[in-house]
Amino acid sequence: MQPHVLVVGGTAILAPAVRVLAEEGWAVSVVSRSAERVAAADRRAHAVIADVTVMDDLARALDRARDERGPFGLALAYQPAAPPEAWAALAGRVTGVLVALLVSAYAAPHGAPAPPLAEGPNGGALVRHLLLGWHVEDGGRARWHRPEEISAAALRTAGRARSTVLGTVRPWQERPLH
Repeated sequence: MQPHVLVVGGTAILAPAVRVLAEEGWAVSVVSRSAERVAAADRRAHAVIADVTVMDDLARALDRARDERGPFGLALAYQPAAPPEAWAALAGRVTGVLVALLVSAYAAPHGAPAPPLAEGPNGGALVRHLLLGWHVEDGGRARWHRPEEISAAALRTAGRARSTVLGTVRPWQERPLH
């Protein structure tokens, strides 16, 4: 059986990672509300139709994908609007590394929220964080990272023994505003 990866955010910010993983021979399951958007990301990907804010539907969809294609040996998850229960549902169903992508607000100097999952063992998963900072170009202009950059960093984080930061998170006042 081919290795199985779960991707949340695979129709947008992690779409390049979906393509890379499919090329490498993974069975790629992508959580989305739209099968068409999953097919647009990569025709080899399997749609896991669910809304990450509806726990019963999410749990059933994850269980069905796991039953059909085997255990999730890896998960990449970008779900900034998801409730804590959605993160717990993922961690409880992954048997390997779960890379939780965190928006830059988690690095705010004051009032930063706690990550939705602690780093380290959680459920069956080994959680690693990828904190998404910003890129400062040669002329000093700041911009948010592109999906290709974020996907590459998520895949690198999956292969490392620690959490990582993509780009810059200080000084905070120099982050892009949109």
